Amino acid sequence: MEKFVLKSSDDVSFEVEEAVVRQCKMLFPMVQDCAGRVCPIKNVTGEILEKVVEYCKKHVVVVHGGDSSSSSNSSSSSGDDLKKWDAEFISKMDLSTVLGVIKAADYLNIKGLFDLTGQRVADEIRACKGPRRDSQGERVGF
Repeated sequence: MEKFVLKSSDDVSFEVEEAVVRQCKMLFPMVQDCAGRVCPIKNVTGEILEKVVEYCKKHVVVVHGGDSSSSSNSSSSSGDDLKKWDAEFISKMDLSTVLGVIKAADYLNIKGLFDLTGQRVADEIRACKGPRRDSQGERVGF
């Protein structure tokens, strides 16, 4: 399988297989045009691109004869295992990293990662919205 090198805005390089790049709807056509198979990702830092690559490697899907199925390599997982991995993956990130990853997922058009990070942001907002309390702990407002 063909390999590509993704280079972040701060010159951190990641070598990935074609199956990983195919998950990025915006990126795959772009890397085919990159000289020497090195593709600069100017809007994404190395720290964030590392998270994106980690997610994409875990979610690799190989297409065989028009049917999508999980690849037999070690980076593919069953649905339940993948949900568990996603939950752990997103919970380990601080909010600043989550916001960087959501921007990268949007820019690179990685729907699953965008949805996962978007849900984390929504959960954070929901956690902040609760009944308002005064300094003595009494509910205030309606």
